[in-house]
Amino acid sequence: MQDAGGSSDSQRGLVLYASLLILSLLMAIGVGAFVSTQNNFKISGNLKGESIAFYLAEAGIEWSKNEIARATTHPPDSLNFNHSLAGGTFSVSAVSSVALSALAARSVVRSTGEFTRSSSTIQAQLTKTFDLGDAAMALRGNFGRTQLAGDSFLLSGMDHDPLTGQMVPGTGSYPGISVPDESIKSRVESALSGSQFDNIEGTDQNGAPIASSESLPSHVIASLAHDLCRSAHATVVSIPVEGDLFVENQTWGSRASPQLRCVEGLGTGGDLVRFNGNFSGAGILVVRNADLVLAGTYRWDGLIVVTGENVAFKVVGEDVKEIYGSLIVNETSANPEPNALGLDIQGAIRVLFSRVALGGVAALVPSTTLNAIYGALPYRITQNYWRIVTP
Repeated sequence: MQDAGGSSDSQRGLVLYASLLILSLLMAIGVGAFVSTQNNFKISGNLKGESIAFYLAEAGIEWSKNEIARATTHPPDSLNFNHSLAGGTFSVSAVSSVALSALAARSVVRSTGEFTRSSSTIQAQLTKTFDLGDAAMALRGNFGRTQLAGDSFLLSGMDHDPLTGQMVPGTGSYPGISVPDESIKSRVESALSGSQFDNIEGTDQNGAPIASSESLPSHVIASLAHDLCRSAHATVVSIPVEGDLFVENQTWGSRASPQLRCVEGLGTGGDLVRFNGNFSGAGILVVRNADLVLAGTYRWDGLIVVTGENVAFKVVGEDVKEIYGSLIVNETSANPEPNALGLDIQGAIRVLFSRVALGGVAALVPSTTLNAIYGALPYRITQNYWRIVTP
């Protein structure tokens, strides 16, 4: 009987020992699961924090683009800004900001996003490039009537290379014609037939080949023309009192050596400068208080500005006429003549927007003049690179 009792006690002891062992194992598993869960929560929290910090840093880069776009100085002023967003912050600073040319500046910006204990830093290089025109043809001020005959014209806001005559891929486009408001836009569109409308190439951001623009308002164009004609580098020609000015078989500058030319009208109305024969040139041509008439073979690389009271741009004849760059016609009269024509195309012409042609003549604009109008010039911002900066 004692042997039987001892065996029973021994069995109970084994059961107790096994139960304690199982309980210990269960507790160990539970504690391990708890610790693992806590670690997973911490890892998830850290990953979430790092992701949010990264997106905050990206927000800082986008904010930098907006601030550079708003800047009216060249190069843009240095950035130094902290901003709270979504429970975190981003801090932006400019590593460098330098002018590459009269129309381009490059900024290197660094943005650090912080969320709880996580931090992420991104560095990007941004380039802001100005253009001296926002369309192949810009019509400004109290622009008069438009008259177009036939289909022997092309107004293209697509960027063109003046050397090859081909479009430059990947550079973006402007509208073929830009205007200051919707009323002038409607007036221009109503003057076009369906086939003529097809001769207006290029688009704004909304896909319109003829578009309203806030860039280069009328008073800026008038001020620009005034400064250009008074520049020490300008060759100024006045329309004679006894009659109009005729230019024939001449060359005014080249792409390698562009010129600044200014033709001054008498301001009495009805004056004109007419280009006949074979003419070529490159640079900036300003015609003030007179009509510009192209009649012969004509080629110009750069910027043409026609501005003043009761002025017009006119084309006659089927000889080849080409303008690479941009043409601006600006009517400054508060009360222009009711039947005055601001644009009168009766012959063949191609006006092709060209950043290369405009960039090649930017040095002809006095720096003080450019500094005064940077805020009114069209521009684009490109991101050359961005990278994560490790501590």
